[in-house]
Amino acid sequence: MNKKIKNLNDNVKSEDNFLHFLMTQCLGIRRWALLVSLILYTAFAVMDVIKFPSEIYSLTLTTRLILVVLPLIYLNIVYWYYPPLSIRSNSLIMLMVYVGSGLNHTFIYYLSEVYTFQFSELGLVLILMFGCLLLIIAIKPAVVATAIILSVFSAVNFHLNHQIADLIFLLIILLFVSGICLTINLLGQKVLYQNYLLINRLYNESITDGLTKLHNKRSFQEEIERLNAIATRDNATLGLILIDADNFKTINDTFGHDVGDDVLVKLSEVIETKCRRAEDIGFRIGGDEFALILYGISSEKLEQTCFDMVLTVATLNLKNSGKDVKTALSIGAVLKSANAKVSSDNLVKIADEYLYEAKENGRNQYYLKTFQ
Repeated sequence: MNKKIKNLNDNVKSEDNFLHFLMTQCLGIRRWALLVSLILYTAFAVMDVIKFPSEIYSLTLTTRLILVVLPLIYLNIVYWYYPPLSIRSNSLIMLMVYVGSGLNHTFIYYLSEVYTFQFSELGLVLILMFGCLLLIIAIKPAVVATAIILSVFSAVNFHLNHQIADLIFLLIILLFVSGICLTINLLGQKVLYQNYLLINRLYNESITDGLTKLHNKRSFQEEIERLNAIATRDNATLGLILIDADNFKTINDTFGHDVGDDVLVKLSEVIETKCRRAEDIGFRIGGDEFALILYGISSEKLEQTCFDMVLTVATLNLKNSGKDVKTALSIGAVLKSANAKVSSDNLVKIADEYLYEAKENGRNQYYLKTFQ
């Protein structure tokens, strides 16, 4: 059950990371698309004043302002000055702007037909492009919104008794434009997703130990600094455990490096069982040296974790050609209390000193210190 929960947490975290990656990749596009949309829609409003009498444009300007201009001003302020972290942020208001601008265009088109004013269809084409192109709105909502806009537009044309053949031809053009834009949107998202997977895979390979699949020394240096900074900021505890396999050189000399590698894998599995949350991270930082970082852990839980690992490894039933392969752990651990101010280098130094004491005083044991 704990493994399933951890996998679920990892999946959620991975999705959040991807949505953040999309946001960083598309931020420039979104900014300029929203700014250009605001400028174009403002130009449409100016054209209303030029083309329509006051009793008409006073109505159209009101609907344009409420449904489109004000939301676009808000979105431009957000994306230019307070950019969100996730691609999904503000997606609902973007969808409302898209649908609102499409329905408002149809409303103004209806008024122009009733009062026999010229009204270009170019505006609807631009609106469809805004909704379907440039990763502004996700594919599925964009398809639904486009269908709503075109359905209402078709219903208005039926109500106005326009020629069916002309309407079908116009809808084909609008559907063609929407289809092209949605396809470009979809292909763009796929390319970005493939880039994300490649970057993620290369990064994971760079921070992963090839034998044990735990994080490596490079990752340890990054994570201890990152988590210590977060713990200091949030007044949270931070546990650091340094682990050394006792008499590992003897195992290599007696049974060979293949058996030694098997022992390291077994030890990594023991460490991995203690990583039950997303904030728990195990590392292989040297040949037979491991580490475990536990964010927000209590003193009792940290000591219990050390005790469990020492006991588990001491009772492992490892054999090679009928001979017992005995190993044990020496552990040095430090708990940074919630209000403590200490650098990550000092945390590692203190834990290393306690690891040395554990080895000097007989091995197969742990020494733990709480740093106040």
